[in-house]
Amino acid sequence: MKILHRQIIKEVGLIFAVTLSSMLSLIVIGRMIDLKDIFVGQNIAILDVFKAFVFLSPSFLGLVIPIACMLSIFLCFLRMASDRELTALQTSGISIKNLVLSPLIFSFAALVLTFYVSMDLVSKGADNFRAIAVDMIRQQTELSIQPGVFSRHIPGLAIFAQQTDLETGEMRNVFIHDETQADSPMTIVAPRGRIISESRQGEIFFILEKGRIYSLDQPELSVVSFGEYRVRLDLFGLLGDIRLRDKDPEEMSWSELSRAKAESDPQSGQYRLMVLEQHKRFALPVACLVLGFFAVPLGMSLQGIGRNWGLLLAILCFLAYYGLFTTGYSLGEMGRIPVIAALWAPNLIFAGLAMAGFYFFSQGRELNLTEIISKLTTKKNVHHT
Repeated sequence: MKILHRQIIKEVGLIFAVTLSSMLSLIVIGRMIDLKDIFVGQNIAILDVFKAFVFLSPSFLGLVIPIACMLSIFLCFLRMASDRELTALQTSGISIKNLVLSPLIFSFAALVLTFYVSMDLVSKGADNFRAIAVDMIRQQTELSIQPGVFSRHIPGLAIFAQQTDLETGEMRNVFIHDETQADSPMTIVAPRGRIISESRQGEIFFILEKGRIYSLDQPELSVVSFGEYRVRLDLFGLLGDIRLRDKDPEEMSWSELSRAKAESDPQSGQYRLMVLEQHKRFALPVACLVLGFFAVPLGMSLQGIGRNWGLLLAILCFLAYYGLFTTGYSLGEMGRIPVIAALWAPNLIFAGLAMAGFYFFSQGRELNLTEIISKLTTKKNVHHT
């Protein structure tokens, strides 16, 4: 039995690694298209791009790991059923109950991994991605400001610096025409300036020293002197729909989430969103265990149906789970149903289906979906005739 469990876990683990890497690559490629405004056409090192998407990947892992866990266990037992290995094991006196330990161990390991990702890696990855994205934009902004040349790289700003130092970010004799406020454009002139970035807030500033602000307030021209003046760059214009400044609840650490929940009005939608996110941090890891057990009787019942069709059916089953999960999340966010029912109902439904499947096999019955579909088709044709 130890050899059998070891071989099953080894096969499931190999399929899990291939499935997880493939799905994560597809999602990251899709995300790269969304972030083309940062990376495409910029003089950015490929290593920085790779690091950015490594930091971004934990935000997808919370959902991808349960999918990969279910598919890997399902494909392993589907192969064993199709190759009649399960029949051979039962003939040798090994019951289906004895095979449950392998998917249990693997599903529990996936649960622990997903829990760690949800509680720790997602927040760290979001912070690091924000930092590296802001740093890359800052570098490109500095490079775009060439000495003696007007730069319109930043939406709403025309920037001129007589001298620039790319190593320190210092600028001399700076001229900025700010049109970010369409109703009150202004011109800023300063002998010195520099660029700084606030990675945690996702903001970049021009710091200008001892200059003047000229603004046309019809019918007069107003002039204001300053010791230090900050011009915040419009990162929303630079990044399109990508938001780096504000952290969404799914990007927060558990402590940040708890603090934001405590500061929110219990009757507000923001409070419900925080509670939903807290339950989600537990519901998705538990989904690894539920879907892993659900995959065992599903894989054993599809012998003879073909692996391609079986894989398609398994994907449809997960889409059904994901549909229930997202629908419940939306209804819970709107306050239509209780939060517990919103996120835990899919787990309970699929856990019930898994127990029903194990019950059939433990009673010595075989739920062969291929034969059931064939009988239903035959009866339908006879009735039609």
